Amino acid sequence: MTKVIPTVKTAVSLPAGTFKVAEALRKKRGKSRSRFYAEALAAFVKAEAVHELEERYAEGYRRHPENAKEGAAFEKMAVEVLGKEDW
Repeated sequence: MTKVIPTVKTAVSLPAGTFKVAEALRKKRGKSRSRFYAEALAAFVKAEAVHELEERYAEGYRRHPENAKEGAAFEKMAVEVLGKEDW
């Protein structure tokens, strides 16, 4: 059974060159224009969410950087864990 997802129609303006390249890729992949652009936009939205999390993570370290004791403990754990790996 296919799940029906509510959709919204929209119109966008794209540079002609971008559209031409996207159309070639869309046709190569055998996707409808709607599916192609919906998947591309979903991937962009997901990437932006990951970027936001990475920024929050980095900001946390800027506000509370590791001290020497924490750094040494992390290094010790890394050596123990990574030393067991077959490289």
